[in-house]
Amino acid sequence: MKLASIGLVGLLLLARQSFGAPNKCVSPQPPPVTHKKPNFVVILTDDQDQLMNSLDYQPYVKRHFIDEGTSFTKYYTTSAMCCPSRVSLWLGQFAHNHNVTDESRPHGSYYKFQAGNLDDSWLPVWLQEEGYSNHYIGKFINGVNKDNTVAPKGWDHFEPLVSPGIYNFTNPIFSLNGGPLESFPGVYQTDLIRDKSLARIDALVEKKKEGDNPFLLVISPTAPHDEIQEDGTFTPPVPADRHKHLFPDARVPRTPNFNPAVQDKVGWIRDLPLLSPLQVEEIDHHYRQRLRSLQATDELVDSVVKKLAANDLLDNTYLVYTTDNGYHLGQHRLFAGKQTPIENDINIPFIIRGPGIAKKQIKTNPATHSHFPATVLDLAGIKRPTNLDATSLFDPEHTESFNVEFWSNQFTEGGSKLKHKKNSYKALRLISQKHDLYYSVWCTHEHEFYDMKVDPYQLSNNHSAADRKLLDRLDALVVVLHDCKGEVCKFPWRTIHKDGQVHSLDNALDAKHDAFYSALPKFRFK
Repeated sequence: MKLASIGLVGLLLLARQSFGAPNKCVSPQPPPVTHKKPNFVVILTDDQDQLMNSLDYQPYVKRHFIDEGTSFTKYYTTSAMCCPSRVSLWLGQFAHNHNVTDESRPHGSYYKFQAGNLDDSWLPVWLQEEGYSNHYIGKFINGVNKDNTVAPKGWDHFEPLVSPGIYNFTNPIFSLNGGPLESFPGVYQTDLIRDKSLARIDALVEKKKEGDNPFLLVISPTAPHDEIQEDGTFTPPVPADRHKHLFPDARVPRTPNFNPAVQDKVGWIRDLPLLSPLQVEEIDHHYRQRLRSLQATDELVDSVVKKLAANDLLDNTYLVYTTDNGYHLGQHRLFAGKQTPIENDINIPFIIRGPGIAKKQIKTNPATHSHFPATVLDLAGIKRPTNLDATSLFDPEHTESFNVEFWSNQFTEGGSKLKHKKNSYKALRLISQKHDLYYSVWCTHEHEFYDMKVDPYQLSNNHSAADRKLLDRLDALVVVLHDCKGEVCKFPWRTIHKDGQVHSLDNALDAKHDAFYSALPKFRFK
């Protein structure tokens, strides 16, 4: 689907010209006071949900992250699929800017990443230029296969899972720094990633004896992603043998949006039939397998934290626990998968602990994976490039709105090969103390609007009954954000109101702006 070139074009051009060249740097917010550069350890899972309570089944994540750090409960991926989401995490850009928009070629995968030379300027390189050594173990993105294992720039140790061993829990395949493939038949993938990570920490401890060498270590198990069979079928994840009988009574939370009797959605989701009792049983089994597969990840967390503590690294290390995208199982009659803009697919776990980070704290300011690079750079005391699409998580001034976007088919997982076309959309999430809004424009020219404070489960599409004056403001934000870059993404109201008098939806809703917003063009797909 091509996007129509409409709306606020002049304002956007003026805004982009006024913010300077992308290679200039800006001073970050002061990081917490530390005597030496901090280390970073990121545990990045795959397809882990926030809203089906998976974290409740991970006692070590609770002990070492939730109780020792800050949880961002309004943290989002802006493209609910592995490749675009993971690239945003490391580049600090939305998918419409880095242009990795799918899982496979021509629009996605590691090949697309390489074709765009995206590793010329991204977080690993920025850290490496400031003396960091960077280490990656586990799943990177799709497209790392036997013919393409070359390490991207910025990593001193790059040991990714390699296809077809990425989504195989008992026959993982690795390559170190682009070297020969190494297969481990019969070895449970997460346990192997744990062992490799502990050995890497030991090596980093030895290196630190030579001097103060800060590091970034990324540990990325595939769980709880589905296993993918040779014929391409997605089946529920496989837990370690020691966990396969756990949680026999667990089932998907029966929230109001689980297999609802009334389906007030748009497009192909509106036409989904009620899930049958057999499908619901399959979904509950799938849910249990996801929880079971996460137990080895939970044990990995415990082992890594204890290893850091035993080597006196914990006090000067920031640890992050997050995932690439969320997941749905039965919500809105959807069987199993992601790739939609519903809250289950885009609202994801993000927890951080470390020097100066408050313990047992919950923050509700909106944030996305594009906020991650600025956050790391600030905490490390490194200047940010100005072409980042988001600020730090801890900036006192942060946007209340961001764009959620997708351009591809939706495919059903969990044993089904069903695909849904016309799944392209541009959605807006706006979150502040007063507002919690969702608004979307689909390629079918349909719209959705939910006031999430009133309808948190997105049950009743209120677009036709919503205040037109409010929708005019949301339309203006979609026009600005759908192809924004840099400062425009961070502060969209400044683009719409060049005088700087409007910096929030509350300001924009002043009646004196009604005629201005009513006259603005609306976003549409062409």
